[in-house]
Amino acid sequence: MDFPELEVLISLAQEGSFSRAAEKLNRSQPAVSQAIRRLEDELGTPLLDRSSRKVTLTAAGAALLDHARRMVDLRQEAFHSLENLRLFKRGVLRLAASESVGLYVLPPLLKAFRRAYQAIKIEVIQSPSSGIPALLMDQDVDFGFLSFAPAHKDLATRLLFRDELALAVFPGHPLAPMKAVDLERLGRESFIAHLARTPTRTHLVDLFARERVPLRIVMELSSLETIKDFVKAGEGIALIPRMAMARELASGELVSPRVKGMAIGREVRLVHRASRTHSIAGAAFLELLSKEFPEEP
Repeated sequence: MDFPELEVLISLAQEGSFSRAAEKLNRSQPAVSQAIRRLEDELGTPLLDRSSRKVTLTAAGAALLDHARRMVDLRQEAFHSLENLRLFKRGVLRLAASESVGLYVLPPLLKAFRRAYQAIKIEVIQSPSSGIPALLMDQDVDFGFLSFAPAHKDLATRLLFRDELALAVFPGHPLAPMKAVDLERLGRESFIAHLARTPTRTHLVDLFARERVPLRIVMELSSLETIKDFVKAGEGIALIPRMAMARELASGELVSPRVKGMAIGREVRLVHRASRTHSIAGAAFLELLSKEFPEEP
């Protein structure tokens, strides 16, 4: 049972004549008759009542007609959907990102992507970095963003750019006028930290322990924006990604003296399943990233 044969049955029912159906389908009348014969032979029952001059469907023909119309309509819908995807008229882009990437990296990227592909829906799942590899493996997520290269052999990664952990103090703090601060001096300060136990935080704790400098964390919060608000209010100082306070450094709301002996870098990496064939939306996003963050030679 082929679609051309079903289209012949539909045209015969609509036109009531072999000649008019053949003309509508741009086929010869014998070809139309043969198509109906093939359907009848396959189904083992007459589909047309040939006792009258006008084409009339039998009960079996009427039953098949309903299915034929739905099948032809579904095929047309499938063609339209695929064409829409090919022309970027539809689609979904699913991303998984940590708080810092979601707040400070993705907004300009997604804005540029939306300008180019307005009908593609974007879904962003916020997750701690430790949970993103599982999202990529177990769910229908196109890309994730991590601060480290995952160990999972089925995940491919590419470095987008490097950031660093930096000191954040409010302008009225005694440390603010200093160009550089000793790590030992920070041992007398009150720190506001993020609740998430990230690899960057582990490196920081290890550094203070190795130098035998106390790290006095007096407050732990779940948001970088909230941490910055408390620092600006003079409730403590913080060590946060430099990209997270670019706006405040430019406006003078925060100051970031260099910390001597502290060089804790942070990477922002794009990660995806190595075996995954990118959707059209995913391929378009990858092309945008390649322009914004060219690979290092």
